[in-house]
Amino acid sequence: MPNWKEFANHWEVRDYFRPFFNEVRSGTLNLGRPYYVLSLAYGVMQAIHCGYDEITAIEFGVGRGAGLLDLCKAAQFFTDELGLKIFVLGFDNATGLPTPVDYRDHPEIWKRGDFRLQSAEQLSLDLPPFARLVVGDIRETIADLPKLISAPLGFASVDVDYYSSATACLKGFSFDPSLYVPAVPVYFDEVDTLFTLSDRGGERLAITEFNEQHRLRSIERKPECRIRQFYACHVLDHPVRTGTQPRMPLYIMPL
Repeated sequence: MPNWKEFANHWEVRDYFRPFFNEVRSGTLNLGRPYYVLSLAYGVMQAIHCGYDEITAIEFGVGRGAGLLDLCKAAQFFTDELGLKIFVLGFDNATGLPTPVDYRDHPEIWKRGDFRLQSAEQLSLDLPPFARLVVGDIRETIADLPKLISAPLGFASVDVDYYSSATACLKGFSFDPSLYVPAVPVYFDEVDTLFTLSDRGGERLAITEFNEQHRLRSIERKPECRIRQFYACHVLDHPVRTGTQPRMPLYIMPL
């Protein structure tokens, strides 16, 4: 297994990750939720190309905690395999979904208290040293993101269901461009899973409004990557997109 610094060009990166993707998709390699593992892999690849020795991965909406633990499992794999450190954060209010604001939160589907975290204290104890649970209203805790992470954001899962909650999460993509990899892999849990989801509500509306409000940030779906509900937040004012040369060109093909 190579150290990430040993990759000399993008072809070597591709040749390493291609069989990895095949093993995860086939179930030969089980690192938890495949859509987390494969999404995070695109963040890891960008870290290698840019020359970052550490990145951050975030789960917005921890629920019962299984997803956050899976994300830690995937992060540990890449650290052990490639020597690339990954810091994991989980954001949750620990009380379940809040009261829906209006029709945009799809109150016909979800209600206050759904997906309550049973014990924030126990989950925090179960987390490895490189992970942390941030408890509180995301509308307030998201402002602390630049202080909470010391490495570029390389993956985020948005699993908060509501439009109002998703809008708060997406504020996390509006900070200084150096806080991110050039195209942050993002998994959205509720964009097309239910017939009753609407373009005028939920996470879909939050994405649309974010793109309208941010000229140099663009959240785009990436169906060519063959990952469930997979997007990229393009940071168009990122240093490597404005003249700073990365360690190697970001020639990263869908795998």
